[in-house]
Amino acid sequence: RNAATFGGNLGTGSPIGDSAPVLLALGASVVLAAKGGEREVPLAEYYTGYRESVRRPNEIIRVVRIPLPLAHHAAFYKIAKRRFDDISSVAVAIAIQVDDAAAVTSARIGLGGVAATPIRAREVEEALIGQPWTRETAVKAAALLARQGTPIDDMRASARYRSAMLEQSLLKFWAQQQSARAQEVTR
Repeated sequence: RNAATFGGNLGTGSPIGDSAPVLLALGASVVLAAKGGEREVPLAEYYTGYRESVRRPNEIIRVVRIPLPLAHHAAFYKIAKRRFDDISSVAVAIAIQVDDAAAVTSARIGLGGVAATPIRAREVEEALIGQPWTRETAVKAAALLARQGTPIDDMRASARYRSAMLEQSLLKFWAQQQSARAQEVTR
């Protein structure tokens, strides 16, 4: 019963849970509560190892906080063998803010299925910030994204496939953003 919540999904510490990459990309934090009080921990600092976290045995996840405003450009990609009701091979959540001059002002990318814990692709985020949001920038960042984490071979996917899906997800995101922008201009 308790596993069917954000708290349950995050609390299990699974590296392939769907909510963690999204919440990482949104800059979320968790409020951990115990008899003696509460503390807030950024989700990016919550996981310490495979199915391990900073949560103490006497604490529960009381609240998941998502800061506002949300990034103007955001998407979640779940790559799995089946479209619905399946465990992810790779999960990628991207949230990017672009200014009026079409430069990336903020970027957060949450990843699942490519490391022992859900992770942020900080190296890629840093490479995007300050750059023009162009195809060339997306291609360079996507190549860098393909090298994030420590993907493994298992029954869901090979490490090589996982890396390729990381790269393709950012290219897909860029293409979708350009398509949406073109539709806005024609309205």
